[in-house]
Amino acid sequence: MNKKCRVLICDDHADFRDLVKHVLKRMPHIEVIGEAGDGGEVVDKALKLRPDVVLMDLNMPVLTGLEATRRIKQANKRIKVLIVSSYGGDEIVSPCLNAGASGYFHKYHSLSELTQAIDAVRRGVTYLSPSVLEKVSRAGG
Repeated sequence: MNKKCRVLICDDHADFRDLVKHVLKRMPHIEVIGEAGDGGEVVDKALKLRPDVVLMDLNMPVLTGLEATRRIKQANKRIKVLIVSSYGGDEIVSPCLNAGASGYFHKYHSLSELTQAIDAVRRGVTYLSPSVLEKVSRAGG
């Protein structure tokens, strides 16, 4: 995978999108190709721009991140969706994975770890933030 990973950022908070863009632009192997502020906009942009990875918030206007993920994956299975949210229990993570998300990154983890999550889902590995993985493991066992 020598070409840059093309990323589309979707979050209804412009300040968070700007912060993520700032972090990702320092990574030579990642290219931010666009951003969206709501679920409807991200579906349109994902299908038009065809990113490698969509960073998807859950709570957004127009369409939830869960519904937007479902629609993107139905239209183009190649696009990977990484949920980036402040929630993290099994009751949230499982529906996201069932909708086609390739991973779940907790917003309160270091944004420098976000590049690891992006790289993992791009390679086809399901990624769960450590704190999310711990909660999901406890709920399942």
